[in-house]
Amino acid sequence: MTDLPQAPFPPTGPTTGAGASSRPGRPGRLFATATLAALACLLGTACGQDDPPKVTPPAAAPATAPARAVVPPDAAGSRLAAVKRVLVIGDSLSISLGEQLEHALAGVPGLDFTRDGMRSTGLTRPDLLDWPARLKELAAKNPPDVAIIMIGANDVMPIAASDGSRVYFENPGWVDAYAAKARELVDICRQANPAVAIAWVGVPSMGEGSLAAGVKQVNAALAAMCAAAGCRFISTEAAFSDPEGRFTRHARDVATGDAVPLRTADGVHLTDTGSRLLAGVVLEALAAPEQLPPSAGIKELRAQARDMRAVADEPRHQPAREPAAKTKVRPSKKTYAVRSGDTFLTIGKRMGLDPDDIAAVNPGADSRRLSIGQTLRLPVKR
Repeated sequence: MTDLPQAPFPPTGPTTGAGASSRPGRPGRLFATATLAALACLLGTACGQDDPPKVTPPAAAPATAPARAVVPPDAAGSRLAAVKRVLVIGDSLSISLGEQLEHALAGVPGLDFTRDGMRSTGLTRPDLLDWPARLKELAAKNPPDVAIIMIGANDVMPIAASDGSRVYFENPGWVDAYAAKARELVDICRQANPAVAIAWVGVPSMGEGSLAAGVKQVNAALAAMCAAAGCRFISTEAAFSDPEGRFTRHARDVATGDAVPLRTADGVHLTDTGSRLLAGVVLEALAAPEQLPPSAGIKELRAQARDMRAVADEPRHQPAREPAAKTKVRPSKKTYAVRSGDTFLTIGKRMGLDPDDIAAVNPGADSRRLSIGQTLRLPVKR
């Protein structure tokens, strides 16, 4: 039944004392009877129920603030606890990270988790995937409250500057050009949600020499960009390097004493244990109460990050023997037309060839200064 608004009643005054009626008997009883009849009429028991009661609107708004509606605890929780939207994007390393975070956060109430990753992509290869365009699409559909970006492992190569010119990796202007590309993703997130918390996950140490040196420059550019833009840069180099700062494939679990592999054979990608370590490092930085709600999965990954210590790879002991004569590299009849952003390393990955062999059959070519459409000879596979 809908509660009717309370009609204002005139004060009846005290029944005794100076304000009381001095006339005894019937007039007082008539006044009481009239008052009861008026009350019964308002409640629909003494008056005709077919005719709605006339309600006098209040003359003015109350001077004090209106009381907030009281919501039952269950309803209050569902209304007041806004859903936190978490977005993870990036290259193949982000895919490993996203899978572990998705598992750790599964079933956490009030959390909406989305991940989107693509192998071999970065900010220097828009021909593979235009990340700014892709992020605009994702953020428009579901503006993130927490955005975790892991892009950079594939970006040790030339980049297109804002004026369309090609900036080579060793050029001093590369850092600024790359930082501007990264800042574009930060701005896209903030356009979708000005209050978004943004974290950029750095590239872990790499096994291949030139790539290992290159990602240090990438990380430096990203860290400087985050400092200027007011977002968080999460370094992962220490977690995947031995005590001397060198790349390692292994770590030791201090809880069990076991040595466990962190990296796959290519020295780039992560094993399941390595993926869990990466996720733990990220959660150590992000799992404060204002970022992510507590969960058993988060607690477990954070504990693993604290218990896992990267150790130097043990040298392989092999019997001494005469080094075998190196097989001479022979060029094949096949050629390759250089694409945007290509280096000997990326061409080797794409064609299944050793980058050193490609360099050997193209002695006049500089891997860092290849031109689009340039013809390269390909070596015979061995």
